[in-house]
Amino acid sequence: MTKTNLKSEILENINNIALGVRTDSNSRLNLAVQLQNAESSKGFEFMVDVNDEDSNDKDYVAKFQTIHQLNKIGKNELKYLRDTFQQNFLQVKWKSTDKDNKPKIDALRDAIACYVPMSICSKTFGEILLKDKNSFFTGANNSKIRVNGSYVNKYCEPLNKDNLKEVALTFAELLRVARGFYKAQGLQGDQRKSPFDIAIERATNLIFDDYNAIKPFNMSSAKSKTLINFLTVECNKWSSAYKDNQDSLKQVRKAS
Repeated sequence: MTKTNLKSEILENINNIALGVRTDSNSRLNLAVQLQNAESSKGFEFMVDVNDEDSNDKDYVAKFQTIHQLNKIGKNELKYLRDTFQQNFLQVKWKSTDKDNKPKIDALRDAIACYVPMSICSKTFGEILLKDKNSFFTGANNSKIRVNGSYVNKYCEPLNKDNLKEVALTFAELLRVARGFYKAQGLQGDQRKSPFDIAIERATNLIFDDYNAIKPFNMSSAKSKTLINFLTVECNKWSSAYKDNQDSLKQVRKAS
């Protein structure tokens, strides 16, 4: 596949995700595969200018390192990769302030945050995304992707407690493994989280691990369903209140 064809396919995929044309896990998983194709075909080099923060200094000299050479990958490095992928490979200028472009940026952000650890860890574990009969995908509507079990076990053991050689994951699960990689570095690669966010993420992960375990619902109790229902109600109230607050802030900004 040529660079031009791959670029067109990636743009189409991102546009479909942003527009809600494709809401299933496969489109986001496919975006991760497309990033892998971009790197393996040498259409895009996942490199970071480690001196980028000094780019406005008179004596600035760029110093590029691949993601495999960097000691750690964090928020700044991932943003740099996302920006350069947009500009140099996709040749687009998306701005997060544009409501039409922000979903595209978010889709690419998540995919890069998901893919970078897989690329780095392939040096240790071998191929991370695995094929069977010439396809990475499996499950209903190809909603899951085949992943190297050792990689999953190391960075998110609950998703591969038995350390199987291969496991099938949704995009959300694959992103959980990536976050485990960043956490192992003492970083949160895709974003910095407040204590509030960390608590929510921990609760979400516990809920997932409980119902998705080999023997589900062993962690929960007879009261858990009631508590989950209460939590669902409060989450919906929070979302509604958050939207109202954002609308109020917009009105204040317009008036000022």
